[in-house]
Amino acid sequence: MTATEPTEPISREQSEPTGPRYGWQLVAVAGGLATALAGWVIVAGLSVVGWLAATRGEVGDALQVGTTLWLLANGAPAQLGSVTWSVVPLGMSLLIVFMISRFARAAVRYAAPEPAHRRAVGLGTVGLCSVSYAAAVAAVGLATGAETSYAILGAAVIAVVGSTWGSVRGLRVRVWDRLPGWARPVPLAVACAVGVLLLAGIAVLVTGVLLHLDRITALSAGLGAGVVGGIALWVAQAAFLPNIIVWCASYALGAGFSIGQGSVVAPSGVTLGLLPSIPALGALPATGPGSDRGLFWLASGVVAGAVAALIVVRRRPAARFDETALVGGLAGLLAGLVFTGLAFFTGGDLGDGRLAGTGPRLVELLVMSGTLLGLAGLICGLVFGLIAHLRRRSARTAEATQRTDAGSTASSSPAAEQSVDDGAGKGAVAASREVDRADVDADVPVGEVDDTEETVAVGDSNADHDADDASEQRRSA
Repeated sequence: MTATEPTEPISREQSEPTGPRYGWQLVAVAGGLATALAGWVIVAGLSVVGWLAATRGEVGDALQVGTTLWLLANGAPAQLGSVTWSVVPLGMSLLIVFMISRFARAAVRYAAPEPAHRRAVGLGTVGLCSVSYAAAVAAVGLATGAETSYAILGAAVIAVVGSTWGSVRGLRVRVWDRLPGWARPVPLAVACAVGVLLLAGIAVLVTGVLLHLDRITALSAGLGAGVVGGIALWVAQAAFLPNIIVWCASYALGAGFSIGQGSVVAPSGVTLGLLPSIPALGALPATGPGSDRGLFWLASGVVAGAVAALIVVRRRPAARFDETALVGGLAGLLAGLVFTGLAFFTGGDLGDGRLAGTGPRLVELLVMSGTLLGLAGLICGLVFGLIAHLRRRSARTAEATQRTDAGSTASSSPAAEQSVDDGAGKGAVAASREVDRADVDADVPVGEVDDTEETVAVGDSNADHDADDASEQRRSA
C-alpha cells in the first residue's frame, strides 16, 4: 500500500469561522450589569462607613442613602430629607464611564472580528452595554421611587460615552484619519485647549484653598464627623472635584459661577448669600468687588487659544498662514463650545429656594470662551503661520545659496587649473618647435634640398603604401 497526498492542501483559514466569535454579546451585557453593581457597591459602601461612624441610624438607612447617591451619579435628582440635590458628582460618573469602557473593550477583543464585521461588533457592543446598564439603573430607580426618566437618560449618556470609548480603543479605529487633511489637527487642538482651561481651573482652586485654609479647617471641625466620618466626607467632596474645577475654570475665563440664586463669583466681583456648611465652599472669596489682579486669570483663555493654534501649525507645517489662521480660530471656537457644553453638566441645585441654580453662568461663559479662545486662535494661528512661512522661505534661500556656492567651487577646483596649465604648456612647446623649424629653414641655402624633409617625405610615402596594402588584404579576406 502506498500513501497518497491530496493535490490541493486543505486551507486552515477555510476550516475556521470567518465571523466574530460567539459569546461577545454576553460579555457586553454582563459588562453593563457588572458596572452598575460595582458603582452601587462603591457609593453604598462609603455611605455605610459614614453612617456607622456617626453611631446613629441603621444599616438599611445607610444603604438607602447610598442608593440615592448612586442614582444621583447617574443624573437622577436626590431627595435627602427635605432637600432636593441635583448637582451630579461627575467624579463618580467618570469612574462609571471608565469601568464600562473596560468591559466594552474586553467584549470587542473577545469577538476578534474581521474588518468586514468590525462595525457591526462595535455598534452591537455599544448598544448592548448601554441597554443593560440603563435597564439596571431604571430598575433600581423604579424600586426606590426616584425620578426614573432622568435616571434612564443620564445612565444612557454615561453608558454610550463609556462603551463607545472602549469599543474604539478595542477595535483600534483611527477616527481622525477619515477627516479632511486641514481638519485632522482640530480634535487634538480642541482637547489641548480644554486641557489648558482645566489646568487654569485647578490653579484657581489651589489658590483659593491656600488663601482660605483656616476657614476650610474650621468648617470641617464644626461638623464633628470624627476620623472615619471625616474621611468619608472628604471622599464625598472629591466626587464633586471635577465640577469644582470646571466652575473655577469658568471663573478664570471671567464668566464666573453662582452658588444659588442671586449670587455671583467672578473676577469682577463676588456676591454671596447663605451657604451650606460644606468645607469645600470655604475656599470661596469674600463678598466685595474684585481686585485688578483677578483679571490676570483671563490670560488662561488667550493661552488656550494659542495652544490650539500651535497644535494646528505643528501638525501641518507646510500649510499656508491663512489656513493656519482660519483653522486655529476654528479650533479655539470649538474648544470654547466644548467647554461650555461640559460646564452644562456640572450645574444643578444644592437645595430649594436660594440654593437652586448652582454652577457656571452658561450665557456669559459661552460669550467669553468663544471670544477669547476664538480670537486668540485666529491671531496666533496667523502669527505662527507667518513664522513658519518665513522659516521655509529662509530655508529655501539658504539651500539655493549653497547650490550656487557649490557650483562656483567646482569651477575653481585644482583639476580645472591643471587642465589650463596643460593647455598652456602644450602651446609653449608648439611655439618652440615652430621657432626651431624656422631656424633650420634659415640655415639651408637656396637651391639645396634638406635631407630631413626628404626623409620625412619618403617615410610618409612608405606609410601610405603600407596602409593601402593592408586595406587590400582585408577586402580580399
